[in-house]
Amino acid sequence: MKKNKRYESLDILRGIAIILIVFFHTSVYNFANIHKIDFSNPPISVVLISFLVLWGGLLIFYSGIVNAIMISRRIEKDNKFTSIKHLIIGSGIYLIIHYLLNIVFGRWSNDFVNNQPHMTFVAQSIRNLDFSFPHITKLFEGSSISTIAFNLIFISILLYFILRKQGIKNEKKSYFTLFIIGSILMIISFVRVNLYHVLDLAINSKNYLLATIYSYTIANPYPLLPYLAYGLFGAMIGLMIHNKRRDLLKKVMLPISLFFIIFGIIGSMNFEKSISNPDFFWYFKTQLELGIFILFSSLSFLLFEKNKKLTNKLQIVKWFSKVSLTVYMLETLVSEIFRKVLDLTIPMWNQTINNCLIFGAINVLIWIVILFFWSKSNFVYSLEYFWVKLFKKLGKKSTKLQKN
Repeated sequence: MKKNKRYESLDILRGIAIILIVFFHTSVYNFANIHKIDFSNPPISVVLISFLVLWGGLLIFYSGIVNAIMISRRIEKDNKFTSIKHLIIGSGIYLIIHYLLNIVFGRWSNDFVNNQPHMTFVAQSIRNLDFSFPHITKLFEGSSISTIAFNLIFISILLYFILRKQGIKNEKKSYFTLFIIGSILMIISFVRVNLYHVLDLAINSKNYLLATIYSYTIANPYPLLPYLAYGLFGAMIGLMIHNKRRDLLKKVMLPISLFFIIFGIIGSMNFEKSISNPDFFWYFKTQLELGIFILFSSLSFLLFEKNKKLTNKLQIVKWFSKVSLTVYMLETLVSEIFRKVLDLTIPMWNQTINNCLIFGAINVLIWIVILFFWSKSNFVYSLEYFWVKLFKKLGKKSTKLQKN
């Protein structure tokens, strides 16, 4: 295997995730009448969309895969953990991006039941045509980016202790350790349902330090419980890919994915369905999503990695993958500008979910056009462009923007 080889199947996986994020974010969060839905007995289309809207979880899962591959390569090379500085810097950058997303650039959160959006600076300013700063509670919302930041540190250190001193040759022990810890975290993640109220108490009492800690661990939409487990299961797949164990992806990961899918479906069917509250429906929803992501990731590698003819035809998906963080950062800016144009020209356009789904699809098309022209300069001045520049100066080479 070539040094620092990129797995095209993983790039395809990330690109598809970003496309789905743009589509579902811009569709669901613009539906004006979502508060009128009977969440105790919602239409099946709404239930399906609610399952699909949090594709940011796949980015957390993907980060676990890639991190495991990178750590394995480094330990095989010199059996030392020499990149802690880069991990800390990378984690810090992710946390900065997390706050920029939650406060300035990111999508808005919404109390769907009461139809009260909690918007970021960009979203509010464009809609109101005036500078409008978000409510302080935006500081204490979770995100997939903050979870990736902490997973980057925790999983890397865990992998080092598992793989060091020839532990990398003991594959069964590595897989078993990650599976057990990940499974325990998934099982106990129901405690978040009973702990969530302490976040509100901390905010209301202006205990902002405690509220910040809770924002990483239990706050919607991507708390460490259970999304730390997503990274651990991703790391299992990453080790299998590194060890060239396609057989284990089929014999181990596919059955595990089916277990979580079935467990999640059965459990979620027995609880009232909600979108904005952390409850037991959400608990089983995360189990189902984990199963879907394990299945999706395993099949992506098995189907795409050795099929160059197919991956060469997926150039558009690769564009989204190469600048995934940039698209994630700017998707709200683009969709809010487009929404404002529609508000001025076609009032009441977002009264039906079908119109909003069309809106989401057009947003994806807009991004395809943007990325087509941007790709001509290899995405110069994107977040990934500066990321590569920074870490090159720090002595770490990156293949994020290498040309195919």
